[in-house]
Amino acid sequence: MVTISCVLFVNMGLSEAIQNLLHLKLRILSCPKCLTMWTCLAIFLLHRYDLVESIAVSFICSYLSLWLTLIYDGLSALYNNMYELFTETDTAKDNPPAETPAGTGGPDAVS
Repeated sequence: MVTISCVLFVNMGLSEAIQNLLHLKLRILSCPKCLTMWTCLAIFLLHRYDLVESIAVSFICSYLSLWLTLIYDGLSALYNNMYELFTETDTAKDNPPAETPAGTGGPDAVS
């Protein structure tokens, strides 16, 4: 859950919004892998797990965050493409092409 939370925290823009509000830039808060690794490590150590196990699991979670970010980005791109497709179709239905008055032709009219 920590891994998913860290990935969404960065990818949904909450990290950037907080950093802009506080007028600071921290790399650890801008990178899902870094944030996941350090957050997991802190939580494991606070719960008094073994140091070596905590580090190992933190790195594994960090690696998984890379894949979660990739999945999230793919879903985001798919959503954006579908949104453009649907809004483009709706716009075409709402605004049919303008017809030129009879006899005036248009730029492609033949005399």
